[in-house]
Amino acid sequence: MKLKIFIITSFLAISRALFPAFEFELLPKFGFADSWTDLTKEVFEPRVNINLQLGYEFPINKGVFRGFGLLFDFGLDANTLSIANPNEKYKINQIDAGGIYTGLAFKFVLNENPSSIVDLAFGVASGVKFIPIIDDFNIKPNKVPFLPYVRLFLEDRIYTTEKIALVIGLDIFYEYMFFDKSDRNRLFAGYNINQHHSVGANFTIGLRFGKR
Repeated sequence: MKLKIFIITSFLAISRALFPAFEFELLPKFGFADSWTDLTKEVFEPRVNINLQLGYEFPINKGVFRGFGLLFDFGLDANTLSIANPNEKYKINQIDAGGIYTGLAFKFVLNENPSSIVDLAFGVASGVKFIPIIDDFNIKPNKVPFLPYVRLFLEDRIYTTEKIALVIGLDIFYEYMFFDKSDRNRLFAGYNINQHHSVGANFTIGLRFGKR
C-alpha cells in the first residue's frame, strides 16, 4: 500500500511539473535544396513543408539561459525530385515527391533582457523521412525510399501573450537517400545511381503554443 501511494504521489508530482511546460509548434517552411548523386552534378529544387513539433520545455532560468526543449519532430514535405543530365546542362526526370518525416528536436532558449518579449531558440533536429508516393501520387516505388536527416535551426520567438508566440527562423539541413536498386528507373531515369545527397535551407514563419 505504501508503495502504491508513493508511486501515485510521484506520478502526480511529475505530471504537475511537466504539464505546464507542454508546447506545440506549427512551423511552415519554404526553402530550397541542392541535390547531387555519385554520377551527376548538383540540381537546385524548391522545398515546401509543414513542420510540427510537440513536447516539453523545461525551465532553467539561469542568467540568459531560460530553458531546454525536448520535442518530437514531425512533418509533411512536398518537393520535386530531379537529377542533372550527366552530359548536358539541364534537368531530367522531374517528378513530384511526397515525404513524411519524424524524429526528435532539442532546443536551447535564451533571453538577454528579462523585459523583452523576444526569446532566441536554437538547436538540432534529427530523424528519418520516408517518400511513399511519387509521380503525382499515381506511382508507388517497389520499396519506400527513406532519408535520414539532420537539421540545425535558429528561431526568434515573439510573444503576443504568455502562451502564444510568433516564430521566425532559419534552418539548414542534410539528407541522404536509401533506396532499392529496382526503383532506379522511376527515381533516376534508369541511370546506375547509388548515392543521392541533399543539402539546403529553409525560412520558417509559424506559431508556438505553450507557457513561456
